[in-house]
Amino acid sequence: MFKLKINKNQKISEIQIVEILFCLFPLTFIIGNLAVSINLVLFILSAFYLIRKRNLAFRFNNSSWLLIIFFLYFFMSTTVQFLVPGILNNKLQNIELEVNPILKSFMLLRFSLLIFVIDTLFFNKILDLKKFFLSSLICTSFVSIDIIIQYIAGVDIFGNKNFATWNSGPFGDELIAGTYLKNFSFFSFFYIFLIYKNENLKKPLLIFIIALNLIAAVLAGNRMPMILFLFGCFIIILLVKNF
Repeated sequence: MFKLKINKNQKISEIQIVEILFCLFPLTFIIGNLAVSINLVLFILSAFYLIRKRNLAFRFNNSSWLLIIFFLYFFMSTTVQFLVPGILNNKLQNIELEVNPILKSFMLLRFSLLIFVIDTLFFNKILDLKKFFLSSLICTSFVSIDIIIQYIAGVDIFGNKNFATWNSGPFGDELIAGTYLKNFSFFSFFYIFLIYKNENLKKPLLIFIIALNLIAAVLAGNRMPMILFLFGCFIIILLVKNF
């Protein structure tokens, strides 16, 4: 592996920028799509700059090819479905560019770059996943508490009202709170496993965090994310001794 031969102060400043942008992902999903897109672009650009400038080693194996094939297949299949004459093609004629399915499927290719970038940084020990896990713990706990407050009081701390059986918390009109918790809560569980060595403290804290996120996922009202979250918790219980 290539060893970084750089000035200590310069190394800290450059790597910290990449780490901060990486750890901001859980927060930007709460803020909104624009924040996610900006953070994603800044992270990829800064990471590419760091990789190129330091000539960092990267991995490219069979799984990398599978990833590329998956995204290309998704783009090509979407393109074919909407370009072939028929109902989908007719709908495409009057649709706005920003919601065009073909364009959106092409833009998904950026996530393949994101995966390669993260893998390269992790392979070269640039990223500290513990910090990302901590960020996920803070953000999911905040979202969970906000959802519970919204369920009890009818409004959350930002003044967002609930919608019948749905409690979106800080996401407002977007009913994606359950999906958010399903995607990021498990990272917060990993943080507890990695940091706390005292079993007497680890187990009660883990149970509390799981219960907090589980209650919020149920109150959020998103059924499929809630089922997937329950399934994930069940897997954790089965594999907890191997973590």
